[in-house]
Amino acid sequence: MKKGKFIVIEGVDGAGKGTQIDLFKKYLQDNKLENDFIFVREPGGTKPGDDIRNVILNHSGISSKTETLLFYASRRELLKNKIIPNLESGKNVICDRYELSTFAYQIYGRERENNRKLIEFLQEEISVIPDKYYFFDVDVEISKERSNSRDSKNTRFDDEGIAFFDRLRDGYKKEIKRYNHKIIDASKDIKDTSIEFLKDIKDFLKIK
Repeated sequence: MKKGKFIVIEGVDGAGKGTQIDLFKKYLQDNKLENDFIFVREPGGTKPGDDIRNVILNHSGISSKTETLLFYASRRELLKNKIIPNLESGKNVICDRYELSTFAYQIYGRERENNRKLIEFLQEEISVIPDKYYFFDVDVEISKERSNSRDSKNTRFDDEGIAFFDRLRDGYKKEIKRYNHKIIDASKDIKDTSIEFLKDIKDFLKIK
């Protein structure tokens, strides 16, 4: 059986990646392709992972190393129970955030270069390299403005200052070069962003 493709969607909060994922889901449903795909998110995606997500997003005072360990605990459950089994069964897996986020947040955002060795060690335990990364790139001022206008409850990450998100953005753009990737200008309106994203992912997956 042909193995499925593993595709990761990344972006700072407010870049619109969630909206673009929803639009891609609708495209798949309209074309009766949804059974070939599974969508997951990080942190979370499993019962233990969702519990860990709540701790990460809502509890202040967690050290950067503890935060990193929590992300990888959630990721390990997701890989073992969702990502790897579905890829091996032939389904394409679309993941909202993955290891690139860990580098961006726990090294660049937190300014903790010493976390890199911990991350590299944890990657050796269990990891799957994405077939392609998509990074929705947008100026930090725009992303903050969009995040502040949302109805959803803010997490402790949303309360970080502009400098934190500038470092995040720089980290994403540096680390993504190690992977097969596409950077999409998410400062455009939703429709134009969707056109660019949909064309590229369809070409990559060889679907019409």
